Amino acid sequence: MNKIFIDTNIFYNILFETNLTQVARKLLEEYEENLFYTSLTVVNELLYISTRKYYQAAQEISKSYSLRRLIASKGYPAPIVNGIQSLLKDLEVEVLMENVGYQDMIGVVDSLKLLPSDAIIALTCKYHGIETILTFDEDFKRVPWLNVLP
Repeated sequence: MNKIFIDTNIFYNILFETNLTQVARKLLEEYEENLFYTSLTVVNELLYISTRKYYQAAQEISKSYSLRRLIASKGYPAPIVNGIQSLLKDLEVEVLMENVGYQDMIGVVDSLKLLPSDAIIALTCKYHGIETILTFDEDFKRVPWLNVLP
């Protein structure tokens, strides 16, 4: 069994019906015999973007800057929180703690031209000996220690 890291966009495309949902499902099925991992950064991103999508669909916000105020008054939607927790549990995903120093993160951001959150994800994979990532984010192809699927 190999260790495989699952990125935010794979989870998002499972939680919400998109043009990539079937691809995401097939990927997870194809690699289900492996050990799945993700990180707090991914859970953070997933919770935020899923909450924004939920409240936009309910027409409770029109711009992302108002999401903060809505969360402060209403909190995170139970269907989103429960959906994320269920998805992680059903897929038996271990959520990794991130042990990334800021100098390492800045170095990867600078050398590989990654967003800070992507650098944290890449370094978390490296720290935990994970060589494969499931993601639709092409930027991870610039990370020399990661094999990007699909």
